[in-house]
Amino acid sequence: MEIEIDKTKLKKSNVDIEEFLARLSTGKGILFTGAGFSIATKDVSGEEPSVAKELAKEICRLGEFDEDEDLRFATDYYISKFNKAKLVSLLKQKYTLQGTSEIQNKICSLNWRRFYTTNYDKAVEIASANSGKVVECIDSSFPATTYYKRNGLCIHLNGSIDSLSEESLESSFKLSTSSYISPDSFLNSDWHYYFKKDLERASAIVFVGYSMYDVEIQKILFENQSLKEKTYFITRENPSPKSEFTLSRFGHVLPIGVEGFASLIKDNESELIGSDACEILQSLELYEVSQESAEIRDADVETMIMYGDISDSLVDDGVVSEQRIPYLILRSQLDEAKKFIDNNKNIVFYGDMGNGKSMLLRELQTHLSLNSIDCYNIIDWEGDYVGDIDLLSKGGKKSVIFIDGYERYLDLVKHYCGSMPSNIMLVATARTAEHERLRQYLKNIEFEYNELCIDLLSIEESSALVDIVDNLGMWGEKAGMSNGRKIDFIQDKNSAQISLTLLSIFNSPQIRDRVALVLESLIADSRVKDTIFAIALIEVLDMPCNFSLISDIAGDDIIYSAGLQQNEAFRSLFKSSGLEIKAKSSIFCLSLIKNHFTPTYVISQLQKIAKKLDGYSRNDYEQMTIFKSTLRFSFVERIIPGESKKNSLRRYYEDLKISVPWLKNDPHFWLQYGMANITFKEYGKAQQFFDQSYSLARKKDGYHTSNIDTQQARLYLLIAMKESDGSKMYEGFSKCHKILNSLDNDVYKFRQVEKYRDFYESCFSKLSKKNRVGFQHACKAMNDSIDSSVSNGEINVSEQRTIIKAKNNLEHVLSSIEKII
Repeated sequence: MEIEIDKTKLKKSNVDIEEFLARLSTGKGILFTGAGFSIATKDVSGEEPSVAKELAKEICRLGEFDEDEDLRFATDYYISKFNKAKLVSLLKQKYTLQGTSEIQNKICSLNWRRFYTTNYDKAVEIASANSGKVVECIDSSFPATTYYKRNGLCIHLNGSIDSLSEESLESSFKLSTSSYISPDSFLNSDWHYYFKKDLERASAIVFVGYSMYDVEIQKILFENQSLKEKTYFITRENPSPKSEFTLSRFGHVLPIGVEGFASLIKDNESELIGSDACEILQSLELYEVSQESAEIRDADVETMIMYGDISDSLVDDGVVSEQRIPYLILRSQLDEAKKFIDNNKNIVFYGDMGNGKSMLLRELQTHLSLNSIDCYNIIDWEGDYVGDIDLLSKGGKKSVIFIDGYERYLDLVKHYCGSMPSNIMLVATARTAEHERLRQYLKNIEFEYNELCIDLLSIEESSALVDIVDNLGMWGEKAGMSNGRKIDFIQDKNSAQISLTLLSIFNSPQIRDRVALVLESLIADSRVKDTIFAIALIEVLDMPCNFSLISDIAGDDIIYSAGLQQNEAFRSLFKSSGLEIKAKSSIFCLSLIKNHFTPTYVISQLQKIAKKLDGYSRNDYEQMTIFKSTLRFSFVERIIPGESKKNSLRRYYEDLKISVPWLKNDPHFWLQYGMANITFKEYGKAQQFFDQSYSLARKKDGYHTSNIDTQQARLYLLIAMKESDGSKMYEGFSKCHKILNSLDNDVYKFRQVEKYRDFYESCFSKLSKKNRVGFQHACKAMNDSIDSSVSNGEINVSEQRTIIKAKNNLEHVLSSIEKII
């Protein structure tokens, strides 16, 4: 059929058509289709597919009972009384299409990122095929993580004709009441989370022939302005005032009908379909230094210190100009990094939580940009950054890609190693634990890099931090100390680390009271309380704080509410931009959890989160990271509030194996449980749980026990140091040393070797002469191990603080023994 549109309809719609077309041209739009989309298609009987009310009547006629327009009632009654096979046959006949019209073909010819439909028929898939595109038909029962990253998907929210069977009538195929409340229901399925992620990433969200009445999508809150700005409803011409008013609350209304939408695409085909998407960066964005002089105020600095929020223009100005008000610590690593980049070397910055990795990246990208080096940030982590790297490599200009938290982008790093573009360097960050875990992986993929640990502040950098805190008047009871004593406080009491210094400030009474006052009204609402906890948890774990992940972890969609976004108290704590919390202060969020939530609440929430994430068929990277963190002792112990954590931790691990039953058979769980008991010097219990861990590990093919081994060695050493008999002391040390000596030379091994000095200081004098010599030889063997590992490139002692400390401790012990002997 010929597609036509009355152009006056577009003018009357009050929609910026140029912006609409620009959004569609990106290839990142999402198309939702309802019953109205299938207009002019024909089923196998040559009729249009039935809408819900008509289908209800046909089911009544099939069962020969009184006609009713309520589809759920008609289906429930029929299933309870009559033959399901006949109903399946009727539905197959009604929703198996002969073909589609030019209307559907033209709409599906666009480059859509994803299709969602409430229809049972396969109009989208057929129309896409007619346009030369392959679109796969799935429904909400399909595992989300298996399919989510695939291109060419149409998710049938109510089930598809392909999946229809007598069994699916009451589960994934949405006709009856039981199917809507089944565990496979969309809101309870894995797809609910990924659907919200799609909304966040879409350039345009287009509803065609769809009523907000249709299904559960209405339950997703569309109050957020970022969603509203990119949401478009293609309605029939002259919609009812009620329909137009309702839809306009959620987005833009275009009353042009499906025919008009197809015509709009046809008239702008060259712009929408003919553009060369290959020449457009999909996931990377060029950083441009601000040309405006930024005026910094004390309030801006305080917001940065408290919540990690500072504009790019202020960072630029702080790097370029003299700071009238002190607010940036210009790290010494900037000059080192610039030299590495000049020599075409990749860089990995690593350090502990809250020590300034992200800020250092921002300072460096300004520094490099001013030196005519193109700097790119990842703005869409699921975009085609592989294609982007290939595109940049063709250009030939020297470029740097910044990766904050490279553990999320290992496929990017791997592709980079495979393609080796000579004009592109990577500058990446990671927390120390993640970097240590991934060292071997980086070596295996032959990623060559220089690494810089950013944990320790120099005297000059500590002085700059003192100036910042002085100017804000945030020292509290320490305000009267001299400048030198404040620097010593940072260097000695807080181990020359930004994170520990900030924690000291956040834990001060005046700051705690200020935050408590802001939180008081917010956490009175349990939904908001759970959401704030979810935000803080995600930030502490250094995950992207998107609304989709926040709502998933909180178990509530209130984060999408305009009311919460406009709440002054909430806005004073968290800055949102679009569908993401932008302020990034993991240290503030850690203090938020520890100072303002009770231990009972924290462990209860962690258990709920663990149980929920374990219930998914599979998890994506963020969900899996959060789930694993709820099991990991070091993390749980860190965020549980209060000085006396013993009972809280014991209760947590006791209940966790009930919430997540399979943990009882997991060696790693018992290892974590044992570590919890070591912390509280309950060594007997710890050994019991390590034995359990070893026993379960032996039943698993290919399970490496190195993690258990290092903790077992630690336990042997701690028990040895509690002994009063010298021979038992040495026996315990020997068992520890034997285990460690058999392990690979890595940070996990040498973290335990550090403690050889503790053993020396508490036990050496009580050892026999023979055992003293044995201990000396053990220390020398470990020291030689470090030296040989450095010489063969196995470890980098100059940048790995744990190994530096182990070596220093060993050399101190050996030197001391030499003097005695």
